[in-house]
Amino acid sequence: MSNVDYNVESGQGYQEGASKFKPIKVEMRVSNVNKDQVSYWINEIANQYADLVVTNVSTGSDKISFEIGSPSMSDLTAEDIKFRIEEYLTMNVPPFELKELKVQ
Repeated sequence: MSNVDYNVESGQGYQEGASKFKPIKVEMRVSNVNKDQVSYWINEIANQYADLVVTNVSTGSDKISFEIGSPSMSDLTAEDIKFRIEEYLTMNVPPFELKELKVQ
């Protein structure tokens, strides 16, 4: 699998103008990361939950972080996002081993 952008950062435009929203920060402490597949895996979160936008993705050997939110759901909370990420982790095998998930 190639290291293609997969439009993960296409949500940047939602953080400006009339559709502006405050994204929620997701941090995952991980191990055994397959960096070639992380961008694809994260992009699929936005595909699975069509109301979500993912930006500012950072992938390291022991930490993955990104911001996520929804321009159409202003009442979205960190707990809502954590639920969706945990659900997504259950339904889709990640290209890493998750040690800790923080959503704030």
